[in-house]
Order: sequence, then structure tokens, then C-alpha cells
Amino acid sequence: MSQSLKAAVSTLIAPDSLIVAGYFLLVFVAGALVARRFAHRATSEFITGGRTFTWKQTGLTLLAFAVDPTYMGMAGVGFLWGMYLSQWIGVHIWFTSWIAAMFLVPIYWRTRIVTTPEYLERRFNAKCRALFSVLMAAILVIILTSAMYLGALLITRMLGWPLPVSVGAIAVVCTFYVIAGGLQTVLVLDVYQGAILLVTLIVVTWRIVAEIGGLGALAAIAVPGNAGVPVGSLLPPLDLKPDTTVFFAGPAILLWATFAGLSWIACNFGMVQRLLASRTERDAQKSLLFLAVLANIACFATFAVGAAMRKYRPEVPADEGYMWVMLNMFPVGARGLLVAGMMAALLSSADGLLTASSTLITQDIYLRFLRPAARDREIKLATRVLEAVAMVLALTLIPIAMSRQSAVAFVQEFFGDLMGVVVALYIVGVFSRRATARAAFVAMLSALALAIGLHAWNMWSTGRAEPGPLPALARLNFAYRGFVSFAYAIVATLVLSRFEPAPDPARLTNLTVHTVADAPGPWVGLKSWPGLWKWALGLSLGWFAFTVAWEWYGRTH
Repeated sequence: MSQSLKAAVSTLIAPDSLIVAGYFLLVFVAGALVARRFAHRATSEFITGGRTFTWKQTGLTLLAFAVDPTYMGMAGVGFLWGMYLSQWIGVHIWFTSWIAAMFLVPIYWRTRIVTTPEYLERRFNAKCRALFSVLMAAILVIILTSAMYLGALLITRMLGWPLPVSVGAIAVVCTFYVIAGGLQTVLVLDVYQGAILLVTLIVVTWRIVAEIGGLGALAAIAVPGNAGVPVGSLLPPLDLKPDTTVFFAGPAILLWATFAGLSWIACNFGMVQRLLASRTERDAQKSLLFLAVLANIACFATFAVGAAMRKYRPEVPADEGYMWVMLNMFPVGARGLLVAGMMAALLSSADGLLTASSTLITQDIYLRFLRPAARDREIKLATRVLEAVAMVLALTLIPIAMSRQSAVAFVQEFFGDLMGVVVALYIVGVFSRRATARAAFVAMLSALALAIGLHAWNMWSTGRAEPGPLPALARLNFAYRGFVSFAYAIVATLVLSRFEPAPDPARLTNLTVHTVADAPGPWVGLKSWPGLWKWALGLSLGWFAFTVAWEWYGRTH
């Protein structure tokens, strides 16, 4: 930490700590009250949320799950590379949200799945389901570890609390209301925490952007970022080299960010668990488009902080820029409220990771293979025990996260490799009637091996003392590695399926867009929401128009 940041931390006084402690207490009490309200509901509602949420509520819970204290690190990325990284998230507006709403939500809704791996079993086989469940549960726990550590580190640096106290406060509050109330309690609290964190992000951004002269001044920043593009520009660099070191160049956004984003919102069980809590299929579809807008506001605001700091305080370390704004540009008391807002982001992510990882193991392993005849009380008890186990595992992994400076980057790369393979199976399963179970499982295993192998080869080649000439694959940018594994999984599944008999059409009812019983494909999403295509087109055109207007203003002022 820089000396200026240490000095700022040392000036913090009790009111900020009292505000954060009060927020933790408020969430604890609210969790107890909400859990008591839903104490006698059915086990299915304890796990699924009861399908009672409107599209606005679902959208806020989705945002709350997606945003955590690592967003402060994204401000550092914006400091280094610039505002063009907004296009990395812009794919949710012009591609992923409406694709998921049009094709995947209708399938999920009609099959009445509880977990996303359950779809893989119905469409392919139990092996695909079990493999994905274990991998996804493991990665969710790892992400939980990272989120808890970074959140505790924020409290420690901002308020001076000892790190064990910060970790303990987060763990106790979050674990209590998750275990006591299940997913429905989590979702009720996340609606409010989603709104709180969005306000926090906007307030911090407004403060630093106003300091440099407003949004117009932000768009006009001509300082070149690490990719050579002006920090204020929204146009990504057109770098065609497969081994480029540019973070999300234009081709990488088109080839990889689109499908990685689709995997995050449509295959990641933590997100889909919230979608399936919507009261209707139409609400679930609308919530995805609402999420696309909210996520872009949140990310645009975060990148804006980094870009503004590149102009206002270029001497501040990139990864400390967001915290610098919170510490130095707000008075005592306001800083405590901002930290509480970031804790809303942490708790809403941590509770989602807890419920998602435990539900995956309960539904896809415990009930599917170990105790198929378990009664409601036993299922609820098993879920609660697994939630506690997940939290304990996350706590034990924190020392490892502390010792790895690049732990977050490593998790994101591995997660991207994994989800690229999985979204390929979902795409093949949903759009192809010809794909077979054995072909899908073999393709899944070999694609995972390919992704991990390329990742390991890249790490080995990077660490060589004398690299020398190496094949392009050894230096492949992480985004292109993800796309290679994604494309391979699709091609391998389709090719291998040709060596087996086609699946029985009767078995595929409601599992592909061509076999939905009440809405013959492929545009199955229009059955529940006929206006979906208009909103999808309107939001896409709006995003591109905003990009053009931003560039025009930045270059003419």
C-alpha cells in the first residue's frame, strides 16, 4: 500500500467503524426476521426461492450476485487499459441477455429443473451432470474465498479492523441468514443489497468524474492506456495477434467475451438459481435484459473511476485508485456508508455462492446418487450442513488466497476455460437434435483437458528463462484459449455424434428449441414474451448509438 493511502487509513475514526458494524447488525437482524417469516415453507422453496419474484426484483438479485468487492480491482483495470473495456460487458446488452432469454430460459422453465447440471443429465446423461456439478461447486467455493478475503481486506484497510475480525464478521452474518432462511431469505435481502451497491458505485463515480469536469471531460481524456488507445475511448483496439497481451482486444470481445458472458448468466448455477425464482417465465426473461442494463451501468461506473484517476492522480497505484477516492474525497461518516455499500456487494455475492454450491451438491450428488429417497427434513438438513461446510472450506483457503498475489486472475482464467466448455454443451444440446450423450461426455472431458493443457503450456512457456521460438498455441491469449476449447467442444460433440444412433425424439421433448411442445422453434422465447425481439433490438441499437455519440463527443471536445 502506498504511503499516502496508509496515512489516509490512519486518519479514520470511530464513526465509520460504527456505521459498518451497524450495517452488519442490521443485516443479521433482517435475516433473522425474514427467515422467521418463511420458516414453515416447503423444502423446494428453501432451495429454489419459491418462484415469487418480479422481473425487477430478480434483476436486482442477479446484479447483487454478480458484483462483489473485486469491482474495485476492475477500476484498476480501467486505469491501465481504459474505458473501452466497457465493450467487454456491453456484450450482455447486444448478445448474451437476449440469447439466454430467447432460447435458454424457455427450456429451463418447461423442464422445471432445479439446477443447471440437471439439464445436462436430461439432455445427455448423468455423467455430464455429475462432472459439471463437482467442478462448478469447487469453483464457486474458490470464488467465495477470494470474495471474502478481498472484502475483509477492504474493511481492514479502510477501518483498521484486524483481518480475522473482518473475516469473522462477514462469515458469521452471511452464514447465519443463509442457513436459517435458505434461498428465499437470501433473495429478499439481495433485492435491497443490490440497490444499495448500485447507489454506492454511482456515488463514488460521480464524485471523481465531477472532479475532472464531468462525463464530457471523461470522454475527452486523451492519455493513452496500455493498449495505446485513449483512456476515455470506448473503441477497443483492433489487435489481431493471437498471442497479444492486450486485455480484451476487439477480436477477443467478439470471439470469447460473448460466449463467456453467456456461460456466466445462463449456465452458472448461481445466476440461474435466481432466474428460476421468478414468478413467471416472462419475468425471468425481462430480468435478464434488466440485468444487462444494470451490469453495464455498474461496470461503466467502475471503469470510469479508473480512467478518471489516470488523469486526476496518475501517481496512485492502479489497484488502489477506487479506495483512494473513497478515502480522500468523502468525509467521515460518508466513508462508512460507502464501505457498508461495498459490504452489501460482498454479502450478496457470498450468500449466493453459498446457496449455489450447497444446492448443487445436495441436488446433483446427494439426492441423485446417495439418498434418492430422502425426505424433506433430511434434504433441508443436508443443504444446511453443506452450506456450513462450504463456508468452512472457504475460510481455510483464505491463507492460500493471501499468499497468491494473482489468485483472482487465476480463478477468472480457470473459470473462463471451464465455462467455455460447458456453454458449448448447452448450445449443442439446445440447438441440435442430433447430439448424443456419449459424444457430449467425451467432448466435455477432452475439451477440459485441452483448455487446462493450453493453460499449463502457457504458464510453462512464460516461466522459461530462455523462451526461444515457441508455437503460437503456447503464447495464446487467455481469451483465445477459451474460445479454442469452446469451439472444439462443439465440433467434437457434433462429429462424434455422427458415429452413434440419433437420440429418440420422444426423449427430447422440451429439451431443444425444436422440440418444445407448446412453442415450435427456434424462436421459443416469443411464446411467453412476444415483444422480446423489439427490446433486444432496441437495447442493442441504443448501446451502439451511445458508443458512437461518446466517441464523437470525445474527439470533438
